[in-house]
Amino acid sequence: MSRLITNAIRSTSASADAITMDGSGNVTFPANATCSGTATGFGGGKLLQVVSTTKTDIASNSTATQTYWNYTDFKVTITPSSASSKILITAVAMVGVDTLQSLFAQLRKDGSVLVQGDTGESNQGRATYHHSYSTSHEAPLPVIINYLDTAGNTNQRYYNLAFSHTSSATRTMYLNRGSSNSNSYYYGRSTSTITAQEIAA
Repeated sequence: MSRLITNAIRSTSASADAITMDGSGNVTFPANATCSGTATGFGGGKLLQVVSTTKTDIASNSTATQTYWNYTDFKVTITPSSASSKILITAVAMVGVDTLQSLFAQLRKDGSVLVQGDTGESNQGRATYHHSYSTSHEAPLPVIINYLDTAGNTNQRYYNLAFSHTSSATRTMYLNRGSSNSNSYYYGRSTSTITAQEIAA
């Protein structure tokens, strides 16, 4: 068996050592080190893929009281490369409703609620996100969600948002606009985005 014993490696054309090793075997690489192949054995936390979808147009739905508008036309689809991966979901959606009410939103995976608040009193709503219009419902409210899911398998899956309101009557809910659509700079349009990042465990 051959053995190379050294504490540094330097190119014949270089003026300084490129790779150094201390007495404990710790190896230091230069700041501009590159790898032309697949690096393995460096531990977890590697970002494997990023998938994102952005909606710039308007959507609306007539939503009955205490029900959710499960809007699957706005979703992000990802196929994990490993069952042990984590999937980081970040979402920002701009949601309006045609009355001064509270707004609920749920993060869903393949149509099922992924995460929401624990059960409280018997009549309390449950959601991933909850916000209330305090002064005006003419502008949409931002729904902001950040959740770390576990892949569990390598099947393709999609993540989307569902929306609800607290009115006792059926109300129109909007994505990317508020209750008013007047031709005025004040009543603007916005965008909504969902991003899924696969992270190696």
